[in-house]
Amino acid sequence: MTASIATTASTATTESTAEAAQREGFTTAEARPPLRTRAWRARWWIVGVSGFVAIMALAVHTASPESAEALSTLNPNPTGAMATAEILRDQGVRLHEFDYLERARIGDPSNTTLVITLPSTLLHDQLESILEYPGDIVFLGSSLAITYALDDWLPAADLHYETSTEQGVRDAACDNLDAQAAGRIDVGGPGIASDDWSGAVACFPDSTGAAAYVVVERDGRTITIVTDPVLAMNESLTTEGNAALVFRTLGHHANVAWYLRALDDTSVLVFPGSRSGPGTGPVPDSVSISPDFLPTGTVDALWALALAGLVAALWKGRRMGRLVPEPLPVVVHASESTRGRGRLYRKAHASGRASAALRAAAAERMGRRLGVPRSADAPALIGAIARASGRDAPGIERLLYGPPPPSEAAMMDLVKELDALEKEVHRP
Repeated sequence: MTASIATTASTATTESTAEAAQREGFTTAEARPPLRTRAWRARWWIVGVSGFVAIMALAVHTASPESAEALSTLNPNPTGAMATAEILRDQGVRLHEFDYLERARIGDPSNTTLVITLPSTLLHDQLESILEYPGDIVFLGSSLAITYALDDWLPAADLHYETSTEQGVRDAACDNLDAQAAGRIDVGGPGIASDDWSGAVACFPDSTGAAAYVVVERDGRTITIVTDPVLAMNESLTTEGNAALVFRTLGHHANVAWYLRALDDTSVLVFPGSRSGPGTGPVPDSVSISPDFLPTGTVDALWALALAGLVAALWKGRRMGRLVPEPLPVVVHASESTRGRGRLYRKAHASGRASAALRAAAAERMGRRLGVPRSADAPALIGAIARASGRDAPGIERLLYGPPPPSEAAMMDLVKELDALEKEVHRP
């Protein structure tokens, strides 16, 4: 009783306060819905903002300077070359990595060592433009094309490419200062062999004489081939004299241009004075369109558009769920459906398929008439029909299970025979 009186008094006080507020010209705020209701109403905004945050986080993560490619100076993994790049920078060498030859940006070839990783992936025109480079070149890896090019320079050497050599520790066994400073290296993989090393220096040979380190000097420049690129990887620098050989070979000049070829790179090397440089060579009659003509960031923009399209499809697309049966807006009679299916069979010349459907329907009707279950096999059905109609079993088997008719005329004959057989089975 007391509680009821208190509640009534409180309600009256609230009502009087609201009325007084209205008389004074004030308005009272409506009660806000609970947080769960407001969150449900704004669920699409929440999903959109969450997706945007996730995309931005992914973009920031993928934009990190680290790489997973082998021999990349941005790769800290065992197969990368980040340790090589960092130590060279600590020694005052300026190193930059590029993945398209046209982006080499070499200002002074006489003071820049060009490093070519995995030269076996180079195209013919790319290798030719690299060999025209007037500065020092270091190939981290070897290929048959490189040995052919060196043969043109050193015909007496008759260099040839060895596909497999022994893995293990080898001595320098040459008078090259860089190789002698390294002393011994742990190397394997392919090698370069020759019967006459005139004009070239071969170091770290295996038992067959194939060298893992070849130096050729010509026209005031040096071309060095390190046949096993693993020497420059992070995991190999602490083994034997690998680090000494790599750092001395790459540290002759103040600049290092490190080329790690992209899969779609078809450009050639451009440097001051090159035949591919600006203002050199004949003017072409026509220009072929290639991906190099696209502005920077085009691929990223296409990926962003594809991602936006996927998000829009998920946003506006229908939710996946079970099929919901709905009544047809019109009544389709069974006869119309039958005639339509028949027209489709006739248009497709599917007499065999239509005959199979007719045979199956006739067999089901006759089996139901004779009390033969649907699980019964063909001989049981044929025997029951033969006893009911008085026909022989082979003739009935031909009608129900024979080959498909070759034409529409043969199908019509089959329909007539099936109809006559059904009449015989259904007769009283």
